[in-house]
Amino acid sequence: MKKVKYLIMISAIALTFWYVISIFNSNDSIDIDSIKLNDNRIEDSKISTQNYIEDFNFVYNTLKTYYPFFKINEKKNGFDWLSNRKKYEKYISESISDEDFFNRMNDVLSDLNNSHTNLIPQSNGIFMYIIYRNFSYSDWRYDISKIYEKDKVRSRYKINQDNINKFNNVNYNKKLLNDPNYQNLTTDILIKDKIAYIKINSLLRELFINNDKEILRNFLDKIKSYPYLIVDIRGNGGGDTRYWQDFLLPQIIDKDYETTVHSFFKGGKLNRKIINQKGVSKDINKYLSKVECEDEVKSIIKDFNYYASSTINISPSKDSIRYKGDIYLLVDDDVCSSSESLASFCKETKLAKLVGSITGGEGLGFDPMQINLPNTGYVLRFANNLTITESGSINELDKTVPDIKVETDYTYTSKRLIDQDIIKAVIKDTNIE
Repeated sequence: MKKVKYLIMISAIALTFWYVISIFNSNDSIDIDSIKLNDNRIEDSKISTQNYIEDFNFVYNTLKTYYPFFKINEKKNGFDWLSNRKKYEKYISESISDEDFFNRMNDVLSDLNNSHTNLIPQSNGIFMYIIYRNFSYSDWRYDISKIYEKDKVRSRYKINQDNINKFNNVNYNKKLLNDPNYQNLTTDILIKDKIAYIKINSLLRELFINNDKEILRNFLDKIKSYPYLIVDIRGNGGGDTRYWQDFLLPQIIDKDYETTVHSFFKGGKLNRKIINQKGVSKDINKYLSKVECEDEVKSIIKDFNYYASSTINISPSKDSIRYKGDIYLLVDDDVCSSSESLASFCKETKLAKLVGSITGGEGLGFDPMQINLPNTGYVLRFANNLTITESGSINELDKTVPDIKVETDYTYTSKRLIDQDIIKAVIKDTNIE
């Protein structure tokens, strides 16, 4: 079971295509039948050491122009990535094959300490292409799909009509699950008539939503009069923000909740479509004049060229139980990406009281940018924006701090739920005798 949980977490981090709390809209269905690609006739060719070095320098210059977290990496980890160019160049020059180059580049990128910044694995190319191909032509994210139609990129990621058609008939995510009896959402009664419990392992919506809907609906009907509800997302690496925005919370809440997120990004050709979107402002001083920011925050965002503000509003669904009791959200440092956005939303709106350890972060803003390397045809994905919550916290720096701190090792504990320190902390807070 630990293996299944680990694989799901890695998948959610590596394939976070709905990394979205944004001002932009998207379609909801994937129209694979509309994709018609011509044969790709490019032949494999020998890539030289100089080609590898050129691709590294392309990545370096791209990140130097657009990447938002250099200062934060220095502050958090004491590491100045940009100053290591010569060392990295030498390391890349020792690549003996394309695969070796891929691994070395991801080693270099790992020094940025950001899980959304990496070279896309070959096995994920078609997945990325199809997901972004479904956005509207006017959306900047649609342009990411066009990257995967370039000859070198298609060759690298084996993007052809046959493989696209196979994708329509095979749910690749299910290959992660070796246990056919695995359940993503589980429920329990911790104290009869008092405390109900829901555990969610992943927000991989397309894979689990149908089964999770039935389990959640039946459980909520039984416990809607309970005074306390625990939602446990420890170990949850994310997946799709729509899981909690459109499904989970609307089934539970009794009123509207909303908060605003501000996303800051650099100017440049790659961001041109984002800059042209409605609601984007280039006056950073205007933002600073409207909100109270610590000097540290001001020093970090002053180097950005643009920002966009997005209000996230969650309303009860028609069949919501309109829960009146208190909600506790259990978190740990594995909570990141779209599960981080859930934790941040609950903290900012006070929808739930957070219990556990500081989260992993990296969950607010809009999708990472992608761009192809000129020689190898690999695609670079990188975090493209810095986000500040309504309360003035930089998510990449501060992550989400729980209201009740409990340091526990969720991954390796064998204790029953009721015996875990984090559950004891909730029970203590409820004053249940």
